Amino acid sequence: MWRCSQAVQTTSQRSLRRNTSSSVAQFARTHQQHYYVRLYSPSVCSITRAFSRSSLLNQPSILSGSGSRYGDVKTNNLLNPSNPLLITCHAFSTRGGKRPRVPQMRDLHSVEEVIITAYEYLDDMSRRDISAVWARVALLMTKRQPKQRGKSSHNKGKLSFDDMEHMMHKIFNDTVNGIEDCGARELTETTLGMAKIVTMLRQQGKRRGEDSSRVILRRMLVSKDMKPNEKLFQFFAGASMDILDRFDARYLSNLAYAYALIDYVPEFDDGSDLFDHIAMNAVDIHRKFNAQDISNMTWAYATLDIPHAVLFEALGDQVVVFKHSKDFNPQAISNTAWAYAKVGIDHQVLFEKLANHIVKTDNLNQFYPQALSNIVWAYATARVHPPKLFKKIAEAAIQRKTEFSNSQHVANLLWAYAAMGIVDKQLFLSFMPTAAKLIDSYNNQGLANIAWAYAVADVDAPTLFNAHFINKCVEKGSGFEIEHYRQLHQWHLWQTKEKPNSRLPVDFQERCYDIFISEEPTVSKFQDDVVSQLSHIGLETKEEVLVGSGYRIDALVEVNGKSVGVEADGPSHFIGRGCPSGSTILKRRQVSSIDEIELVSVPYWEWDKLGMDRRKKQEYLRHLLGLKSDR
Repeated sequence: MWRCSQAVQTTSQRSLRRNTSSSVAQFARTHQQHYYVRLYSPSVCSITRAFSRSSLLNQPSILSGSGSRYGDVKTNNLLNPSNPLLITCHAFSTRGGKRPRVPQMRDLHSVEEVIITAYEYLDDMSRRDISAVWARVALLMTKRQPKQRGKSSHNKGKLSFDDMEHMMHKIFNDTVNGIEDCGARELTETTLGMAKIVTMLRQQGKRRGEDSSRVILRRMLVSKDMKPNEKLFQFFAGASMDILDRFDARYLSNLAYAYALIDYVPEFDDGSDLFDHIAMNAVDIHRKFNAQDISNMTWAYATLDIPHAVLFEALGDQVVVFKHSKDFNPQAISNTAWAYAKVGIDHQVLFEKLANHIVKTDNLNQFYPQALSNIVWAYATARVHPPKLFKKIAEAAIQRKTEFSNSQHVANLLWAYAAMGIVDKQLFLSFMPTAAKLIDSYNNQGLANIAWAYAVADVDAPTLFNAHFINKCVEKGSGFEIEHYRQLHQWHLWQTKEKPNSRLPVDFQERCYDIFISEEPTVSKFQDDVVSQLSHIGLETKEEVLVGSGYRIDALVEVNGKSVGVEADGPSHFIGRGCPSGSTILKRRQVSSIDEIELVSVPYWEWDKLGMDRRKKQEYLRHLLGLKSDR
């Protein structure tokens, strides 16, 4: 495994600097557009592309000649391949001299307007101006754009497809060629802007009649299989490595956030990857991270499933020392808690601090339903139980239940309360209509989680669990994972054995049952010790007994002619101490009601108190089972 060290970092950075020109040449040779590369020196290169000679020599100003905001573009043959000319753009171009004032990108209100303005002022724009172009395009793509009509450029104020393509390629080329001149801010803004564009293009997919800018951006930034242009983003990562030690907390977190958005981790020849280096630099300056930086950084690593323990520990400690928790807005709180739970990093003090902040908040009106759902999901996944937090969020969710329009948010919310063993009847009753209304939009996990949650809560929901719900389960049958089948088996037991309600089709039932009982039992030393002491007090003990419901009982004994199950309940059966988890609650109830076997629990902390004293352990078991003392 690659080890982080200053020596490796220094060697890697020097190697990247030595190979800058070859990296640019490699990118240009392999990019989906056809470029020609000429190296002028070890540190300077030129990337060229064939365009029309007449287009170069006779380009009219697109901001002149008309009383409109920009004049008509009359270059209909900009990309005519029959008359090629190589346009050279130097990677390390200097833009000296007094520059005219470049319009602010934030003042422009359409993608087309940004492209035209950037193209007109391209020679006068700084690297910061260029990076702002991509940031602005990404932002404007979330807004509705004026609809273009075909490729004709005769409509005043509208560009033809070819004109738009030429302009965007020119801006794109200038961006790539000048990337080595960028500082941390410009590199991050460019990478993040393009990453956001990729994310939107992938989410929205190809649309009939979409505007030309989206078509061109898709060709530039997204491959045919909807993956990001990895060569481009690898190139940006290499450029970032040269100056990564100059990135402050904001730019480091935004760089990580950008690559997480597109689900891509650039790797280097020495076996390291970009996120190794980001983490190393972030740990060094973790005291400079603010709430938003921490939220973005931890979200990025969790999204990519990179549980960098040292990084998460350092950033968690930084959260704890914050004097003002109000610096965390609702989204930052939600993302941070979700990230730590997702990667399985145990930082109890961080969870406690965030929970206390939420509880002290006057109201949770600023928390969107997704944030409320993610927070309780995070605490349930991390198995941290602040009662006041769950009570406050339940009250807020009930009050705003009509705002929950996403099935995943509803399923995660109810699953979290059930998993924690918090049977809030009012919460489950209140969400029944909402959960039923969204039945068509649940994925496999959502269907299983919602069913299991109501089974744990034991709240009858006939309007939710009806023939339509069963049909949905059958339709999605092949997509369920092992855990989902187990949850549905427990739900089916609840529906048919505990309640006279609808049942799953027989073949589906059998599949759920077979999977439920297929898990091989694991016997702990704790369980072995309990069974041994049961034998020493004269009880015939059967281990890992499979009962009719499909559950397994740790030890089954006969007490006064009655079967009693003895469960050696370790830490996984509880949330903290004394609070049984939802799974434990459900098992105890179903074995008792369906199999008619009384279950008694031996909590691990009570057994631990007895130490190595066998007599005390045997006396404890006699008392638990109602047997006479041996004394």
